[in-house]
Amino acid sequence: MIAQVQHEQPREKFRLLRKIDSAIGVLVCGVAAAGACAIAAGHSWQTVVPLVFSAVLLVIALIFGARAGVLGTILASIVFAAFLFSPLGSIRVSDTAARANLGWMLLIGVAFSFLFAPPRSGFRDR
Repeated sequence: MIAQVQHEQPREKFRLLRKIDSAIGVLVCGVAAAGACAIAAGHSWQTVVPLVFSAVLLVIALIFGARAGVLGTILASIVFAAFLFSPLGSIRVSDTAARANLGWMLLIGVAFSFLFAPPRSGFRDR
């Protein structure tokens, strides 16, 4: 009984650390998306930003795992829809090209997360 309790504690700590790693990855993704919005706002190439941002999503998935990649993809798409494309402050996107690129970013980001994240992924698993 005592050995079982002592065995469960490291497992729970490991799960907590993996969740913290995922949260860090999602936070990095959100900050990077906000930075991309600040850089691209008002430029003619702002509709292409979500497609280029797919490279960031790949790196997040490789470092922090599939959970961080998927959640980071969702957060980045919300940030782009709300702060980069008109109407600002809404997740509704009026430009069809921007909407299509957001959709492609979602598809690519989720696919990258499941295809390229290592099976035992997470920053501390190495």
